Amino acid sequence: MNSDKKILVIGLGQIGYSNAEYMTSIGLKPDGYDIFQMAVDRAVSSGVIQKGATSFEGYDYYLICVSTHNPNDMFVPYLDGVYELAKRLEKEGKPGALIGIDSTVPRGTSNKIKEIVKHKLHVAHVPHRLYIGNKEKWGVNCIRVLGVSDECCKKEALHFYQDMLKVPLHIAGSVDIAELTKTVENSYRYLEIAFAEELKMVCDNIGVNFEDLRGAINTKWNINILEAQGGIGGHCLPKDSEMVLEMSRGTVPTSLLDTAKQIDKQYRDHIGEEIVKKSETQYLIDQTPKPKVLVKT
Repeated sequence: MNSDKKILVIGLGQIGYSNAEYMTSIGLKPDGYDIFQMAVDRAVSSGVIQKGATSFEGYDYYLICVSTHNPNDMFVPYLDGVYELAKRLEKEGKPGALIGIDSTVPRGTSNKIKEIVKHKLHVAHVPHRLYIGNKEKWGVNCIRVLGVSDECCKKEALHFYQDMLKVPLHIAGSVDIAELTKTVENSYRYLEIAFAEELKMVCDNIGVNFEDLRGAINTKWNINILEAQGGIGGHCLPKDSEMVLEMSRGTVPTSLLDTAKQIDKQYRDHIGEEIVKKSETQYLIDQTPKPKVLVKT
């Protein structure tokens, strides 16, 4: 299994931790790196990594699992951390080693990383599809898309992901396709949720029970209308849909994603009003004098 090969998981949040956990479960012995010592300590104490790394020297495989979520703007990807890692790998990384990018990145990022490391290391993009709610079915080793820019990178990536990690792969025609795959997947999900939100607003405004309608419609074999919950948020969908939207602007006259963003904003306002209405109604109920019950003694 090439267990003598040294693996470094960079970023020990949900994605990195899950990668290290899976590797350990199949007999590999990854090390880990994170800018937060607490994340390293947790991974070490739980046994999913051997040790925390202070240097990037001497590893055969570098797995980039850092967040590209911008805490100040959920619609703008944050790539500074990824590029800073690439600069450090150019200096400390083992020549000929593989950089596997599991983080979600916009088109062109993988090739830029390859330029930063001056082609000294192989670069591949295999965007994660981890669903933390069901890692047994949709974990690290669910089917994923592999994208590379040349054959030597492909050979190294196949050896690591397919032979060592036992991940079933769909080989994309280019690294651009792999990068687009993840962002388009999440954009499609964004549209599905926005449609559910629009339908919920329509139902509320015309006096129809949304869940009853949704349940009836979803009996058709090729339809699955999603729940309408508290708005579209999280670290992935808004950011990733914005990446696709940026490509749409200037190439198509009207974008569904642009409309979906507006729908989501309207829905957030709508459920905010609904919460206020429910609170006011409950207040009136609470303040209504209760009829006295006479108890015979």
